[in-house]
Amino acid sequence: MKIGIIGRGSVAQALAKTFSPSHEVRLGVRSVVEGHEGPIGEIAKWAEVILLATPWGAEAEVCRDLAEHVAGKTLIDATNPVGMRKNMLDLVHEGTGSAAQSLQSRLPAAHVVKCFNQIGAEFMANPSRLADTPVMFAAGDDAEAKNVALILAKEAGFEAVDGGPLSNARHLESLAMIWIWSAIKGPLGRSFGFALVHAKNKEIP
Repeated sequence: MKIGIIGRGSVAQALAKTFSPSHEVRLGVRSVVEGHEGPIGEIAKWAEVILLATPWGAEAEVCRDLAEHVAGKTLIDATNPVGMRKNMLDLVHEGTGSAAQSLQSRLPAAHVVKCFNQIGAEFMANPSRLADTPVMFAAGDDAEAKNVALILAKEAGFEAVDGGPLSNARHLESLAMIWIWSAIKGPLGRSFGFALVHAKNKEIP
């Protein structure tokens, strides 16, 4: 699979490391420095799957570069709309929707899926560092695109779980905010992730 990761930050680098052994991976960036990087539009055109891993605030400009190259493609949104609100770290996306839904509105020809946003970058490349398998939800409206995200999440070492329609992305962004707050302000630090505990009796209603 040809995976174009848009961004050069810690999440982009971790996911590139994760997927490179099994897939063709290139980074789409503003200023090309290394051989596996290229201009955002060029990488988007080349890619079969696009994964957005830029800081919040860059999405409007990035979407202009992506617009001509995303029709019919899976676009995985790993961003979180985090910023300062009233001197506190918070989600800063306006309205009742989500960053992922805004992305879908900007790029209506793409199949946007929210995924890879619910844990820190240090566990993206190696979830096995955690004592239990961390969960990774994927939310999207296109079943095939969501399945692609779930397959990649499983390959990356997560317990991949269908998180419902794209409208649920706002809940996944809130879940990410809990991780971010706990990692920065709370007692847990960065050495944790969210995991599911399954019932012993699968027949429990």
